[in-house]
Amino acid sequence: MKALRKIGKGPGNVKVVEVPAPEPQADQVRLNVAYAGICGTDLHIYHGKFDKVRPPVTLGHELSGIVESVGPGVTNWQPGERVTVESEAHVCGRCAHCRNGQTNLCNERLALGYGVDGGFAEAIVVRQSALHRLPEEVSLEEGALCEPLSVAVHAVNERSRLQDGDWALVTGPGPIGLLVMQVARAAGGHVIVTGTSHDADRLQRAEKLGASAAVQVDKENLRERVAHLTGGKGVVAAFECSGVTAAMNDCLDCVQSGGEIIQVGLYGSRVPVSVDQFAMREITLKGAFVHTHETWKKAITLMAGNAVNLKEMISGRYSMAHWKEAFRLSESAQGIKYLLYPRELE
Repeated sequence: MKALRKIGKGPGNVKVVEVPAPEPQADQVRLNVAYAGICGTDLHIYHGKFDKVRPPVTLGHELSGIVESVGPGVTNWQPGERVTVESEAHVCGRCAHCRNGQTNLCNERLALGYGVDGGFAEAIVVRQSALHRLPEEVSLEEGALCEPLSVAVHAVNERSRLQDGDWALVTGPGPIGLLVMQVARAAGGHVIVTGTSHDADRLQRAEKLGASAAVQVDKENLRERVAHLTGGKGVVAAFECSGVTAAMNDCLDCVQSGGEIIQVGLYGSRVPVSVDQFAMREITLKGAFVHTHETWKKAITLMAGNAVNLKEMISGRYSMAHWKEAFRLSESAQGIKYLLYPRELE
């Protein structure tokens, strides 16, 4: 079968190759991959900027598919079922975090697409407990976005204290930022999304998806706009989704005293931040890293209830033969989310 693989460390070293089709072992399920989303992590791996990758390995951790066959001991899944797949591939199962259901914090955690073979392939074998049935009203294309949606659900519903009627700030109108905005809005929040003039199209998309306001920070005074919208109080919660130092400082400028900042985006280096404000204004800084099994259940419920619009997030679909163009578009920030379909569509 064909698979898009990182075949060696360093920049590049990614190509479509022929590999043996995987066979499901005990408690495993084999899927025919329908769609797989391109994530920033895939781009970092392509450029040799993700140290955790273990080549040779098939990329891709956002996917949907159809059950093709099951291994010994699998009774809950039948061929033909439409599913999405948790990206978590391995945890120790023994540490305190695993025992408490916080498998995202396990030191031995490995994910699809860098630790083990992922979804940029015609077929994939996964543990049966990683599967989630797609509701009838959710397409396979939308199902491929359940992983980034789960990242947003974890940040908003499991890490923040956001309540109905609260004002929130989301910095960075990329795929995760727009999903965080939608989840916060579904929780009853009024959401301000920020970006630069380079993000003008994405900020328009944010307003279409339900943002209360979208601000180009290089053209407008963000602090004044937030003060006007919130009656001078500032936002209760700020979600930093861009991984840009200036955005973290924007969060500090706009969050009210006693509020909280949830860091979702990753920086990859040390950043200068006015940390005294955390003490003097008693601001809480929290991290939000990926998701847990319970997070996925909540994400599926949101999808089933049409509480988030995933169709509007999908900007293009490309066959695996045209992966370079899909990567290029993803990296250029044109559109929002691009999908690969490893099998030719009928």
